[in-house]
Amino acid sequence: MNALLAVLVVAVAGQDEATTSPPTPVQEPVPADWAPAPKPQAPEVYKVRLAVDIPIIVVGGAAGLARILFENKLMRKSCPCDSAGINRLDRWAVGYHSQFASVAADATVYSVLVALPLVDLLDLGFGRALGEDVVVYVEALAVTTALQNATNFIVARPRPRSYAGDPAFINSGEGYVSFYAGHVATVSTGLVVAALTIRKRYGEQVWPWIVGALITSSVAVERVASGHHFPTDVAVAAVAGTAVGLAVPWLHYRRGETHVQIAPVGANGLGLIGAF
Repeated sequence: MNALLAVLVVAVAGQDEATTSPPTPVQEPVPADWAPAPKPQAPEVYKVRLAVDIPIIVVGGAAGLARILFENKLMRKSCPCDSAGINRLDRWAVGYHSQFASVAADATVYSVLVALPLVDLLDLGFGRALGEDVVVYVEALAVTTALQNATNFIVARPRPRSYAGDPAFINSGEGYVSFYAGHVATVSTGLVVAALTIRKRYGEQVWPWIVGALITSSVAVERVASGHHFPTDVAVAAVAGTAVGLAVPWLHYRRGETHVQIAPVGANGLGLIGAF
């Protein structure tokens, strides 16, 4: 009897332990609709050919380096000179000498040139689209640098401060590169490239063009106020920089493939049809 009672006690105890143990939860699969969608990659708007683009960038960089190294040796120095020979549109700019405006123009241009690719990086992240954007951006700046420096050496126009008799400008090659304004050409090129890239990737946007025009105008005013350029220098620079900023991205746009084939037209005719 005692042995039977002991067996019953053990059996009941084992049953209690079995009933008090929590069942192991079964994890159900997450429905496909609940899974987070992968972040879409930014569309690539440019097609680059490094075999062509890199030499252009190198030539542009070499033009800027040549100015730094050989400007004083190669530039034609023609002052002291008489401001009476300056056209009426520009003559009034002689005598301006604002150091604040000069520093403001430098700070604006260099900040914009660095900020534009950084904003692109924050928008796209590292990837092929960013690399293509940067190549087009740098190439446009290289082209505008080469054109501007070549024009500076060919024209050799004295700056307003050279006409005013500033010794630091009269005796330096830097005093004879007034036409056309490099700061204005460079910043306008960079801003136009950025505006076109935004338009091509995200559709028509007005605000980048407005911002670009305001920044370019402010740099132009600052360069005249500092005594480094005449009004015609900055006006031509804005046009030239904008032209380069439009042309270089346009030449790199990704365009759809062309498909052409001969097909029947009408009852007895043939024609070319296709998608462009």
